[in-house]
Amino acid sequence: MPEGKRGRKKRPRTTAEKLLMGEFASKLTAKAESDGWNAAKVAEKLKIGLASFYNYRNKKSLASYEILKRAHDVWDWKFEYIDFGERSARAPSEVEAPRQYVLPFIENVRESDVQIIRAKAVKPDTLLLTVQIKFVS
Repeated sequence: MPEGKRGRKKRPRTTAEKLLMGEFASKLTAKAESDGWNAAKVAEKLKIGLASFYNYRNKKSLASYEILKRAHDVWDWKFEYIDFGERSARAPSEVEAPRQYVLPFIENVRESDVQIIRAKAVKPDTLLLTVQIKFVS
């Protein structure tokens, strides 16, 4: 077996990722060095491990969107290379769709009047159905 590191090969960081890593690192360093703060308190406030804090501060890894958003929400940090203003607090998939109520004429539809045209799994617990319904008057 050849010597060396095992596992997935890391992809090179894009310029935008490097700039964002540097910006987040400088903000973390400034916060940890400010009065009443240290690395452990900053990590606790961001709900990350101390090792992750040091990896972000030393530009060894890129924080996820959720962590950057949490820093934005907690300390009102603005980032030059990412904008949180346009995105809603919840992802569109998490927002529940409005419910459609049963209409009186649908009560008369029989099972034999409904034909499933297409079924597609959208989520593990959600199925998107395209149906054809024959309404008999």
